[in-house]
Amino acid sequence: MIPFRLQVAGVVVLLALLLWVLWLVRTGRVSLRESLSWVLSTVAAIVFTIHPELLAALAHALQIEVASNALFALAILYVLWNLMTLTIATSVNARKIRRLTQECAMLRAELEEQRAARSQSQPSPTGESS
Repeated sequence: MIPFRLQVAGVVVLLALLLWVLWLVRTGRVSLRESLSWVLSTVAAIVFTIHPELLAALAHALQIEVASNALFALAILYVLWNLMTLTIATSVNARKIRRLTQECAMLRAELEEQRAARSQSQPSPTGESS
């Protein structure tokens, strides 16, 4: 059984994390899509903190002898889950940035070609004819 004071401290810390993530979304520093994983996993951690008997039942179902070992396993999964979602988001964004950079380079080359063609077809600015 988890001491009540430790449960309260855990819930307070997790709620602070949840509020911080929601504040980051509200201020536009983090997109809703990237924050969804943090919100869901933090809510799950809050549920396990409020109801430690669920953790004991999970540990028993997974044949883990000590519930605190299950807690550490869940903490590692929590971090790995959020790390993986961030890695996926970073990979997707890198691909989009590469594509945008290529399109920008192609547009710049096309624009320079058009400028060069226009400057060759225009008469000289002095007005002299050849």
